Formats: sequence, structure tokens, C-alpha cells
Amino acid sequence: MSRYLTRRLYSTLNAFKVFPQTFVGGKWVWDVDLRQLRKEYRALQAQEHPDTNANTNSGKSSELNHAYQTLRQPLLRAQYILRTQAQLDLGNERKSQEIAQQDPELLMRVLDVHEELETLSTEEDVKKIALDNQGRMRDLEAKLGEAFKTENWESAAQLTVELKYWASLDKAVKEWEPGTRLELQH
Repeated sequence: MSRYLTRRLYSTLNAFKVFPQTFVGGKWVWDVDLRQLRKEYRALQAQEHPDTNANTNSGKSSELNHAYQTLRQPLLRAQYILRTQAQLDLGNERKSQEIAQQDPELLMRVLDVHEELETLSTEEDVKKIALDNQGRMRDLEAKLGEAFKTENWESAAQLTVELKYWASLDKAVKEWEPGTRLELQH
């Protein structure tokens, strides 16, 4: 399937409706019971996956997987909610950069931590950065919950862009090796 068709298919799919036991009525929510979501996902995949059911369509299994990945990961969930509820596509790099420029200190903070990560030589030091970053991301996720609860889309967009930067740093931490140059994705 082409990238365009895949994007089009998933853009019309309501990820929340895919999991009716976890999201009653298919209504969007920020706070997700990840254990319940995983349980429902596995049950649905057992019914829909072509390896377990020869009479099923592999497209349905693919839709389930995409919806699950979108809803289970806070950054993807935030981007999805903003796209579907506020018609704000942060996948559009230009829009994302416009929002990031509203907080010029953000990029400097991220770059400072990224540079610090590159200079580290022990896993113990990297673990400290990882823990600090995980705390930052939890704080952002809590703030996102408040912004989504009040449908403050502008604040949610700013927080989502910030979460994207820190999630990129989280990925860099996981890929860290002494003396290796790390790429910062934004």
C-alpha cells in the first residue's frame, strides 16, 4: 500500500472507536488505561490477525496495530487528538516549528541536555539524564491532561511540541554509546 493511501486510510479511522471496551462510545480521552487497552488490542488481534484467522483481512489487523500504537504512546496520542479534535496537524513540520518558536528557550534547554549527553562516558551518568528526562515527560503529560480536559488547544499544541523534543532526547538516551555522536530529531 502506498504511503499516501496508508496515511489517508488512517486519517479517516477513529482510533478510539477501534477499542470499544476501553473507550466507551469511541469518545476521545487523554487518560488511557494502558493495561485495558493492551488487553483489548490482544483480544482483537487474536480475532483479526491473518496468522490466527485465515478468513480475515490483513488490513483490519494493520488498522488495529496502527490505532493501538497511536493511543498507547503519549506523543502520538497527543498529536492524534490535536489533529482530530482541533484540526491541528503537528506532523506538519512548518506548523510544529512555528509553535516551537513561541518558546525560544525550549530548543536551547533541549540542546544543552543533548550536548551534555554527548559528553558523558558512563552509563550511570546517562541513567541520571534518563531519569530527569522521564520526569520532565511525566510532568508534560500531566499538563497535557489538564490542557485537553479544558480543550485548551493552543496550550496542548505547545506542550505536545515540547514533548516531541524530550521524546527525541529519550530516544537518544536509549541509543547512547560512549563517544558516539547522537542525532537530535525534532
